[in-house]
Amino acid sequence: MDHFYDGQVRRYLTQFMNVMSNFAYKDSKGQLVQVPVRYGDMSRQVANILKKNSENTIPSAPFISCYIKDLQFDRPRMQDPTFVSKIHTRERAWDEVGQEYLNTQGSNYTVERMMPSPWIITFAADIWTTNTDMKLQLWEQLAVLFNPSFEIQTTDNYIDWTSLSVLDLTNQTWSSRTVPQGVNEDIDIMTMVFTSPVWITPPAKVKKLGIITKIISNVYAVGQGTINSVYDAEGAAEVFGEISPDATITVTPGNYDLLVLNNTAQLVRSNGNGDDIDVSNPNNVGSWRSLLDLHPGKFTAGLSQLRFVQPDDTEVVAYVNLMSNDDYTMILNIDTDTIPSNTIIAGRGSVDAVINPETFNPQGIIAGTRYLILEDININDQYLEPGYSGPTAWKNIDSSDPTAHANDIIEWDGSTWNIVFDSASTTDVIYITNAYTGTQYKWDQGAWSKTYEGVYDKKLWRLVL
Repeated sequence: MDHFYDGQVRRYLTQFMNVMSNFAYKDSKGQLVQVPVRYGDMSRQVANILKKNSENTIPSAPFISCYIKDLQFDRPRMQDPTFVSKIHTRERAWDEVGQEYLNTQGSNYTVERMMPSPWIITFAADIWTTNTDMKLQLWEQLAVLFNPSFEIQTTDNYIDWTSLSVLDLTNQTWSSRTVPQGVNEDIDIMTMVFTSPVWITPPAKVKKLGIITKIISNVYAVGQGTINSVYDAEGAAEVFGEISPDATITVTPGNYDLLVLNNTAQLVRSNGNGDDIDVSNPNNVGSWRSLLDLHPGKFTAGLSQLRFVQPDDTEVVAYVNLMSNDDYTMILNIDTDTIPSNTIIAGRGSVDAVINPETFNPQGIIAGTRYLILEDININDQYLEPGYSGPTAWKNIDSSDPTAHANDIIEWDGSTWNIVFDSASTTDVIYITNAYTGTQYKWDQGAWSKTYEGVYDKKLWRLVL
């Protein structure tokens, strides 16, 4: 093993000195005087400096001197020395520009912790005082802390399984003086002895996973699955053995595409074109629980993600949950920051509601109210007949009958219904949001649909656990 030093005993000693710090006594004038704490096992050079290079200098008091009195291996606490604990951790991504954490996954690490060795450290605290009243004040403050133990923590690293320990008050010597005193006038020293069961641990192995960023494997394949080769980012050069940082591995969960509908997702058997999939047939639908059981990672409801790629190569991110009584349906909570921006139509990128004009009554609305309609208004054979009068609820202020096709967006200006989006003449892709439900819709190829709804090829979606 290469040389290593982590200062573990030093940290325990530092914590012990912190415990003995910040005590005070009240002098004859009623003022509080804080008692300093020193490391007792000082070098001869430092001791000579403190004595001002003279044997006639009397040590100052009061103060508390802390040091290690003994260190013994604790065999009764010894466990399997070959045991290795593995912990998988994932960081949140860090934005160097904005100096903030993002809601995406960052680096992944595997920490292998080796079994530590058990030891018992015996600490001693010498309390130097100049009179009995001072000693009683300090002793009483210390005595109430240990009844009979005091918990200490050396680090705040949550994967450090050796950070916690306790201090036990096991013994004390009330005075270093003898009775009768005699002619000596030594400073009175009271010694308190503490023991602490500690762990001394070898270095942990930290492995960072930073080369392969996306692996989707055919977990339903028959036989043992292996990756024999990969292709570079251009899809041209075949690479064997070590995977280069430029390589892209695309692995998909079996032969299942992804059907996203009504904020749910299902695994559907791929038929080559993604059309006419009969999800009522159990043979065409895959089990999410079966896939997650084979996936390398731990599923966490509300935190694990499902990501599916859009035509512009962006990803829609959904936080997922499993239904308790349905293994084949996953509930999606779409991250609205990952869906496309709305198209501004006549000053707005939203509608107030999506309605059926044959059953909806718009009475009492205010100017600026905008609807996406699902059926025609006053467009039928009867409208062409003389004397036709449309529905009263949809008349303009002057009693005229507005006309609009299904899929149009209409707006009330206070006196007249106007078409602000003409579905019959618009061929561009349009995005709008229903302000009532918060759902975004897309106009494409002559129909409205939810932005992210549809069937995604097995290469266009992935799980992030």
